[in-house]
Amino acid sequence: MKTCSKENRLDFMQMLLSNLSVIAIRDVQNIAARLKKKKKFSTKDTAEKLQLEEEGWWECSASEAIMNWAATVSEFELVGYIKAVLEEFRESELQMVRSTLTFEARLSILLPEKAVSRPRPVPAEVGWWSAYPKEAIIAMDCEMVSAIIGQKNNGKPRCVQKAAKVSIASYEREIIYKRTIYHEPKSIYLTPIAKKLTGFSTQDFVTGTPVNVVQDEIRELFKGKLVVMIGCGSDFNALQMNKGNYDVFDLHEYFRKDSGPIGLRSLVMHYYYVDIQKGIHDPDVDSMYTMRLFTDVYMKEKLQNPTETNLRGSSRLFNEIPTVK
Repeated sequence: MKTCSKENRLDFMQMLLSNLSVIAIRDVQNIAARLKKKKKFSTKDTAEKLQLEEEGWWECSASEAIMNWAATVSEFELVGYIKAVLEEFRESELQMVRSTLTFEARLSILLPEKAVSRPRPVPAEVGWWSAYPKEAIIAMDCEMVSAIIGQKNNGKPRCVQKAAKVSIASYEREIIYKRTIYHEPKSIYLTPIAKKLTGFSTQDFVTGTPVNVVQDEIRELFKGKLVVMIGCGSDFNALQMNKGNYDVFDLHEYFRKDSGPIGLRSLVMHYYYVDIQKGIHDPDVDSMYTMRLFTDVYMKEKLQNPTETNLRGSSRLFNEIPTVK
């Protein structure tokens, strides 16, 4: 039986990683960090898992076929494949892969083109969203701030949630629009918890864009677009806009449990092994992952269930997805 050398395995992994954007690289970083030590490498186990011939699965012919496949599938599928490969690595090899992943993530800062996923082909037999070209599918997220509108009987401020920062991501997960909205420093109320979650200070909004300007810009961007969101009602209320004027698809129509809709943080942790809201909430990150869930997970699952009677939503529940708090 042939022996697969460490160098061959690491070269193979490097080729796979070269297909990923920085967002997906970070997903793999989280996967690699969680993997337990494997005592020995088995070419037989790996070949069976990856559905390849046992001898020479890491060699040029097999690698070429895999690279051709990797160039066409979604990053969601590719990350899952990389996880299967990493599970067969020894701890010493995982350490080297972790170093490579750190380097790849840092490199994306110097080479911005690596920070954006390459466009992936969408099957021709797509579902209801095929009425829109890719460039007309966008995702939006809005971070909010408590705006003071009066005083309660106990002397504390009476507040409503208003938009503070807005980000819109393209189908390819590029941020195509972002604005900080103007608020007078004395008009907003920031509790210590709010400061921790948002990173906002009362001075952050002094140089922001007036909300009426932001509304006009968003209305123009939304023309002829499919807008993908998650929990869209609160975002539109905070922007003081009517969601009924636009074609909005809320991922909560699909991702639900017995207890109600599933939050973005829980979905991303389940599908990508990343806690995107462990620290400060970032509308750039949230809008990009909203689009990832739509293209990587939602579209794929809808295509695999063509007899689903619920056009946009789902007749099944996702009770297996744990809630991240």
